[in-house]
Amino acid sequence: IESLQNVGDVQVAKTIEPEVTIYDIEFMTNTATVPIIGIHTLHVTPRSERDEYCVCAKGEVPCNLGSMNISCNFGNTREGTLATHRSEISVADVISLDGTMFTYTIHNLQQPSYILDGFGVRVSAGNVEGFGIPCAPKYLKPSGPPLPPAVVEVARVANDPQSIVLHFTSVSYPEDRGSAVSGFVIEWSTTENFRPTTSFNTTLNARSVSSERLPSHDNIGKEFNKFFIENLTPGRKYFVRIAAMNDSGVGPFAPSQPSSITPGAKPSDFDSAIGVTIDALIADSTTSVMESSSSLRVSWRAPASNNGFHISNYLIEYWISDSMNEVQ
Repeated sequence: IESLQNVGDVQVAKTIEPEVTIYDIEFMTNTATVPIIGIHTLHVTPRSERDEYCVCAKGEVPCNLGSMNISCNFGNTREGTLATHRSEISVADVISLDGTMFTYTIHNLQQPSYILDGFGVRVSAGNVEGFGIPCAPKYLKPSGPPLPPAVVEVARVANDPQSIVLHFTSVSYPEDRGSAVSGFVIEWSTTENFRPTTSFNTTLNARSVSSERLPSHDNIGKEFNKFFIENLTPGRKYFVRIAAMNDSGVGPFAPSQPSSITPGAKPSDFDSAIGVTIDALIADSTTSVMESSSSLRVSWRAPASNNGFHISNYLIEYWISDSMNEVQ
């Protein structure tokens, strides 16, 4: 034990009881608070037929094993009681001499993305005499490309027929797969399968897309972001999707809701000079004096742009000019 890094001086006492072997290990010099610990049972000797081991690391919780009750009665301690299952890898000497690399996969490692240190790993070689000094620790944090935002909504922009706005939620642990999301990739296309010749994309820094939007009842606790997609063709359908990215790469894409949208707006304003005119009717062979004295002819040119949508009708309003502004 003293050969391990930063252990300091230790004293070990061994007591053998029926069904139980007790190792009392006391750290004499390095006495700082220790985390929860456990026994790695790759090569534990002597073998226990019951396949159970118990570790008590400055813990007040008793360690019950068989008929024995092992207690660590120290105040201000951490729980350290643990039962483990034995696993073993048998390696023949003839294999270890030819330079073959051995592998062992450590599964189910979970660590929040805000912890950057990762996991420490070291290896010791063992034989009938025990384990040798372990290698220097290696540190690495397992991670993967993140999941896409859980909420992705697209909408038209008021008074801007060439733009749409994308609202989407941030991606945090565990959906970020252990590595903080650094940005987003947004793609838009005029084809549903996002054919390269009809698609556009942009990469955004996660810090540059924050939104003042508050979460709805169904999205309590979620932080929203937004991005404007501009310079689109009014009246043309666009499909939109988004993916999150971190140090491990770009994750899968998620489509917007709705999956497509057509940018556009109300028709543009009439030309102030020639857009709309009114004239009195002149009495003639086709128009009576009564009709000419009680009618006005309204003429107009279509607006310069329909802003993406066909103009299907016009609204004409009139009212009494001098006394009452009542719209008819």
